[in-house]
Amino acid sequence: MYREAQAQVKRYIETHHLRPGDPLPPEGVLAEQLGISRLSMREAMKSLEALGIVEARQGNGVYVKAFSFTPILDNLPYSLFVDGKSLGDVLQVREALEEGLLAMAMAKMSTEDFDQLDTLVDGMAARASTGVGFEDLDRAFHQRLFAPLNNPIVLRLIEVFWETYHRLEGNVVPFERDLDRVVALHRAIVAALRSGDVGAATDAMRRHFDPVWARIRGVLPEDFTR
Repeated sequence: MYREAQAQVKRYIETHHLRPGDPLPPEGVLAEQLGISRLSMREAMKSLEALGIVEARQGNGVYVKAFSFTPILDNLPYSLFVDGKSLGDVLQVREALEEGLLAMAMAKMSTEDFDQLDTLVDGMAARASTGVGFEDLDRAFHQRLFAPLNNPIVLRLIEVFWETYHRLEGNVVPFERDLDRVVALHRAIVAALRSGDVGAATDAMRRHFDPVWARIRGVLPEDFTR
């Protein structure tokens, strides 16, 4: 019953064209309008809040929340994070997404975009020289790479697959990287982008994923293909 209540609340948000920040009627009023018991409505609201669809503000009611992938990540089944097949599946999607979109992003890039990517790689190199990791710069690099598309859905997908992969990797295989090699691979991507050669840029992106696949090969099923 609470799942049906959940579905009705989502339909209410859609049919009333509510946007992030808009308030919902009080639970009792909404339950009466939708013909739902207060108990079912209360459970539905709790689940919708966990999914990041609504947010309850203490003493101020319930509001529609801006979309975020964070609740999806937080509610992924635990089994996903200890399974090699899942790790390969996520990496497969991430690689296809980034390779497939690279040419479109490249067509919109300016000198400023290249310079900002170089700055991020220089930051990686500086940390690598002292043996310090740079996951935050790696994430920022991939976000910056596709920023010229001006497509927030793409950026969110890039982020969610980057985050999901790194969470998985840390649980399934030892998190060890050749930092200098990672820097070189990212620098090669920027150099290929500056050259204007789409094929070279795509190849550079694919080579960027080669050591990742090599690192996780031992936990993948024998019949798993890249």
